[in-house]
Amino acid sequence: MQDISIRKKIEEELQELNINLEQKVVERTSELSVTNEFLMNEVIARKKHEAELKLARNEAEKANKAKSEFISRMSHELRTPMNSILGFAQLFAMGDLTPPQRRGVDHILNSGSHLLKLINEVLDISKIEAGKLSLSVEKIKVKEVISEAIDLVHPLTINSKITIKYESRDTDDFSIKADKQRLIQILVNILNNAIKYNKKGGSVSIATSLGENEAGKKDKVKISISDTGVGIAEKDLSKLFIPFERLPNTEMTIEGTGLGLSIAKELISLMDGEINVDSKLGEGSTFQVILPYVSNVEADTSKLVDIYPQNGNNKIKGTVLYIEDNHSNIELVEQVLTTYRPDIKLICNKFGKQTVDLATQHAPNLILLDLDLPDIHGSEVIKSLKQNKLTMHIPVVIISADAMPYRIKSLMKSGAERYLTKPLDVLELLNEVDKYLRK
Repeated sequence: MQDISIRKKIEEELQELNINLEQKVVERTSELSVTNEFLMNEVIARKKHEAELKLARNEAEKANKAKSEFISRMSHELRTPMNSILGFAQLFAMGDLTPPQRRGVDHILNSGSHLLKLINEVLDISKIEAGKLSLSVEKIKVKEVISEAIDLVHPLTINSKITIKYESRDTDDFSIKADKQRLIQILVNILNNAIKYNKKGGSVSIATSLGENEAGKKDKVKISISDTGVGIAEKDLSKLFIPFERLPNTEMTIEGTGLGLSIAKELISLMDGEINVDSKLGEGSTFQVILPYVSNVEADTSKLVDIYPQNGNNKIKGTVLYIEDNHSNIELVEQVLTTYRPDIKLICNKFGKQTVDLATQHAPNLILLDLDLPDIHGSEVIKSLKQNKLTMHIPVVIISADAMPYRIKSLMKSGAERYLTKPLDVLELLNEVDKYLRK
């Protein structure tokens, strides 16, 4: 006889543990099955997402290529009419004009030049492809940028009878470190808003001052633009520099994209400056542009070319062959040379395939060549000229509305001496002609 109570109890406990273990295995297996199904769905969703990303990337590349082609074409289409507008305006400016005519021509040149620079910024494919904005930071005088900005917005003040008050101070003779064109763009944007959101018969005031750092050293120039307009509510001030954000205004309806001030803030930041605003609803606003102060700069004399070098033994003589299919461009160059270089013989033709024959026949001292010709591209014309022993020595200067960097680089490698982009700078054209005909 033997007492087995303890053994039976242990067996019962083991049996219970086995049952519990089997149940836990079943539960865990079920959990793993659910987890595995979830992971499989995640893998499928990820693969689908990757396929969508690949498709989107391909579409983006196609769109980017189409954008580049469109921008290249628009560069040519916009520059061609601008060449006539600015070219003939420069010719008028060089002639004898009455004071009102002089002011009108100056307005055309200033506004046209500003528009051209904006076109350059928008159409510069290298900047767009790089996804960043390059700045040409230099020392510039405060007085110059303020005066140019005022001149550009002045026509906007006529209908609303807005007065722009600007008294030059000693501060304005100081220089700042900035990109001149970008700074003018910023000031024009602020002035434009100050005029649009002003009251009829109101005013806009511009003032400058010097700012100091913690050590008491003057290191900043402040340009303040104040208006007597509708003002901005304090709660809306933080929205001013948000892209596409437009503030509600019940008094007037002003069209716009809401990008101007956000771009201005970004540009000022890139120039190591800042832009601030203070405003009271119903009383007006004051915008303050602050930029680094630097020592004064000397006047830029790079443009001081003698356009009348027709005295004594300094007469420019020779022959120029101009291949161009646009009639207004031909007439512009004809007038420039007839007026300021009357001893130069100009031969014009619109067909690129005739260039070699004309160059052989007339032996020009210089060839001015457009690129988009009706029968052949200008790059093929240069190749033909450089392969011919009778014409390979003749300098070729490209005059084209195609301002894409890759195109300029390609043509310079193929043998062009210079690449002038339309719209032409008349003085620059005369300098180029003089340089090669003097040789």
